[in-house]
This record gives sequence, structure tokens and C-alpha cells, in this order.
Amino acid sequence: EKIVEDLQAENVLILSGLAYGIDTIAHKAALKNKLPTVGVLAHGLDKIYPPQNKMMAKQMVEHGGLLTEFLSATNPDKQNFPKHNRIVAGMCDALIVIESSKKGGSLITAELGNGYNKDVFAIPGRANDLKSEGCNYLIKNNKASLITSADDLLEMMNWKPMPKAAQKKQRELFIEFTVDERIVVDILQQNESVQVDQLYYKSGLSSSAMAAALLMLEMQGIVLSLPGKVYKISP
Repeated sequence: EKIVEDLQAENVLILSGLAYGIDTIAHKAALKNKLPTVGVLAHGLDKIYPPQNKMMAKQMVEHGGLLTEFLSATNPDKQNFPKHNRIVAGMCDALIVIESSKKGGSLITAELGNGYNKDVFAIPGRANDLKSEGCNYLIKNNKASLITSADDLLEMMNWKPMPKAAQKKQRELFIEFTVDERIVVDILQQNESVQVDQLYYKSGLSSSAMAAALLMLEMQGIVLSLPGKVYKISP
């Protein structure tokens, strides 16, 4: 909660898995501090798991979003969670493991993040604390950098605060797109607007990859979503 609170001025997006525990705390802290937050689901969009997160999920739709690669009616089965971990790892710039057992799902996400050349961080804990075994393991084996505060994260990521007036200008001049985002942007720049099915066909991307690219582009204010699942470049 403290890390998210201290990141409020940095205009970050908080991405997590909407699961019970640390995920829920991260999403709630983002909403409390008026930061956009996105939940990556391990099931279809027709349900929310755990059920007690339904109200929070509604708020997230208005202040971020929910994302899944699974069809409606897909249950939150155990085998789905490693699959959704790879989306979390792939979409983030900085991946932070707050707590994890030595065989926790967060370790899978961290390993994926390292494989994707993402910046992976972990909060250290007591040697005899089972909930910190995973974090300590990552740090000990140089698979995550040790942080204890938002300031540590900002320093290691080289995220330097800038005047608000300069933020939009810098975004316009120095936007760095992923390969998938560049494909989507190039298609939209060639057309006044594109319906999502046409975009899917022209891009050649998987449905999950295209959804992830569109979401990040919307969050950056690059792409505008119109009624009827139509997208265009923001004016």
C-alpha cells in the first residue's frame, strides 16, 4: 500500500492478477490513490474470482480495466493461472514481488519477467518467514533487485519526476512502442477508424496480444475507443 501511495505523483499504472491477497491490496491502493489499475483474469469476463472482488472490479473497469485471454464461461481452473501470469509479466515495465513462498505463483511471474528482459524487484523478508522465502530466493540468486520503498524503485528504473506541462510533450516526442503496439498503431494511422474484427484480421496478432496492445495504447492516450468496438488514433 505504501509503495503504491508513494507512486501516486509518478502517473503509473498498477497491473496485477485480481487474486485474493497482495493483488487485491495493490488494486485497492491504486483506486484509493486515483491511479489507473488493470486486473488480468485467469477466467472468462463473465465472472469475477474471488467473488468478494466484484465491487472492486466494477471500479477498475471505470478506472483502468479487466483483461483476459479466456473465453466467457471459462472457470478459474488451476492450470489457467500460470497462463495469465505470462500476460502480467509481459505487460509490465517493472515487476515487483511483495511476498511469495518458494513455490508461489509470483515466482513463476518473476521467472517469466526475467525471460522477457523485464526489470524484476522483490521486497526482502525475515529468513524464517515462509511468505518471504520466494522474495529472498529471487534476491539471493540475482533474479530480482532488492527494494524496500518507492524511492528505490524510482531510482533503479530511472523514473525522474517531470513538470506536468512537460509530460504530454515528452509523451508525444519520445513514445516507445512494443512490436505489437507498433503494428496496431501503423494500421490505425492508415485508416480513419477500424473495427476490432478488422484490426484483428489485419494485424495477424493473437486476440490476447491485440487486446493487451490496445489497452496499453488507450492508457497512454494514443488510441481512442469508440462505440461498436471501433478504434482510432486519438486527435
